[in-house]
Amino acid sequence: MKLKNAFSLIELSIVILIIGILVAGVTQSSRLVKQIKIQSIRNLTTNSPVPTIKDLMIWLETSLDKSFIDAEEQNNTPVSIWYDNNPTSTEKNNAIAGSAVNYPTYIENVFNGVIPALRFDGVNDFFSFNSSGMLNSNYTVFMVEQRRTAGINQFFLGGATSGNFHIGYGSSTFIRAGKYGAINSDFFDYTVPAFTSPMPRIHTFLHSSTLGKRYWINGGTTPEGSSNNTSVLTFYNGVIGHTEGTWFYNGDIAEMIIFTRALSNEERSAIEDYLGKKYATVIS
Repeated sequence: MKLKNAFSLIELSIVILIIGILVAGVTQSSRLVKQIKIQSIRNLTTNSPVPTIKDLMIWLETSLDKSFIDAEEQNNTPVSIWYDNNPTSTEKNNAIAGSAVNYPTYIENVFNGVIPALRFDGVNDFFSFNSSGMLNSNYTVFMVEQRRTAGINQFFLGGATSGNFHIGYGSSTFIRAGKYGAINSDFFDYTVPAFTSPMPRIHTFLHSSTLGKRYWINGGTTPEGSSNNTSVLTFYNGVIGHTEGTWFYNGDIAEMIIFTRALSNEERSAIEDYLGKKYATVIS
């Protein structure tokens, strides 16, 4: 009697079919897990304390379907407009790129393994938005980002013309917030860990005309930096992704929230707790 020493075509077909079914099942399961995670993130976002706190000027984030044009909400796709999700305003403060060369790129699964981000190339990517609500005003700014290089003068928020307010990395080891081109008393530098690799961070910047400036990295009770500077804010022609025309940000941005007043510690902590849960960041 001859022993079988090879699979028949039928047996091979059955094996291939089984493998295909298993692979499809794993892929489908992975997609289902991702859908569950992103839906959980969306529920956390829509139920966040952000819209319950007064004087919200703009709220941009990347997890909701309504944040982008459907056709642009695809991996590695240039984005022309970032929709304001502020439900307390009838006139939305959308962030808009002037031309295709300025479009940042939509990238999937950047933050917390599932939340997409807008990637700014450090060369010419930026959005414009209406920053007039911050002119001569106190403010609280929340920014979730991760830079991708150690270069100097990488500002993720600023003005398109000189003499404007700006926030971003002045170097690998400090964040700067204040009025560009002014004397030192009009801006403040906050020390941050040196750049080694992209690191998600939650930044909180607060300005009070009576208390001065405060800065928190990943939230917490005690600010990482403070200044008694109470100078009036000068902010017009607002942009996201650069300042002063040539200083562009190289990195990923997932959320920006701006209030036109200095929030209380309780209000600030509520938003930081929401952001910490959303981006899997421990609030210090």
